[in-house]
Amino acid sequence: MPRPPLPIGSYGKITAWRDGSGWLARTKFRDFDGVARLVKRSGKSRAAAERALRAALVERQAPAAESDVTPATKFGKVADLWIADVERAVDAGTRSPGTLDTYRSILRRHVRPALGELRIREVTTPAVDRALSVISKRSVSGARTSKIVISGTMRYAARHGAVTVNPVREVGRIESTPRRQPRSLSADERREWLAAVESSRKARDWDLADLTRMMLATGCRIGECLAIGWADVDLDDATVDVCWRLVRRTGVGLQRMPSTKSGRKGERLIPLPSWAMTMLKRRRLAIGPGVEAVFPDSLGGWRDPSNVRRVWREVQAESEIAGFVTHTLRKTVASFLDDADVSTRKISDQLGHAKVSMTQDRYLGRRLTDRQTADVLENLLGSGGPDDEKSPKSVP
Repeated sequence: MPRPPLPIGSYGKITAWRDGSGWLARTKFRDFDGVARLVKRSGKSRAAAERALRAALVERQAPAAESDVTPATKFGKVADLWIADVERAVDAGTRSPGTLDTYRSILRRHVRPALGELRIREVTTPAVDRALSVISKRSVSGARTSKIVISGTMRYAARHGAVTVNPVREVGRIESTPRRQPRSLSADERREWLAAVESSRKARDWDLADLTRMMLATGCRIGECLAIGWADVDLDDATVDVCWRLVRRTGVGLQRMPSTKSGRKGERLIPLPSWAMTMLKRRRLAIGPGVEAVFPDSLGGWRDPSNVRRVWREVQAESEIAGFVTHTLRKTVASFLDDADVSTRKISDQLGHAKVSMTQDRYLGRRLTDRQTADVLENLLGSGGPDDEKSPKSVP
């Protein structure tokens, strides 16, 4: 019966002998391509030669491409390979450029200094737990994102057979202080903000009043609202197809990308209240043909959300509304619909959330003073106009 072959990545008996003034040690190592090869190392003594040989066996890798990963590969290299995977997903449109930028930043600032020089086999659950504990003392949110980066890197290593189990799975929970109550604007604050943007020349130049109305009519993110083109708006059926978003990618510039995972048109078709349609028809007449963006910049192109946020902050700082950012409007819509007894499932669909739990946990404010019960968004700013908040209509 023939002798069974050595397991992949293992070696046989080490033999050593004198070689001139020193010692030579050798053994057979079965590489990852299945071929058993002789490996030799020398030393001044038998023990030194055997130690050198064992160290070489631990580090040994089969001749392979740079992308191959083994237990001896450094974590930092595998992290770079995983980031390259994320970048390819961004190029394919399945991941956000903002996510890629965040992962790169967290890898550079937190993860690489903590684990970058470790071999993949040395990245154990205790090692990851210690690293995240240190990172969380500086930033809890940074530790949470670091956990994602480390887990993604180790999943990449597992796919290449370098580890059998992702050590991040057993890492302890990263605790933080209780989440603050979602911030929503009251009716008085909505009127005050609209008055502020309509009276500010800078805000008028940047269309902040109409952009505010569109965000309140749809509950969309600012990057989604700024990406709306006239081809996405049906002025007859009073709907808008939210299928794009504007994002700035490092080294590339502003990009208009699909806002849904499938990228299909009509997947997130949102009906609009009459006051939003009045605003859109007015803008359609004022902008005229030849410009696709509903909220164009001075050259007729797409506005950069980062620039709009900067102007928004400047105008907001001059108002008396505290703690107000663009995303507050999105949470205002969610809480307003919730107070009108709209189901959480429908609110989640309106906001474009994949999970209802995201809507419930992070977007629904409580104890609002302006409860509405009917024709919900029709009365968000008042059926008579942006400054007239009347009593809600009755539901038939």
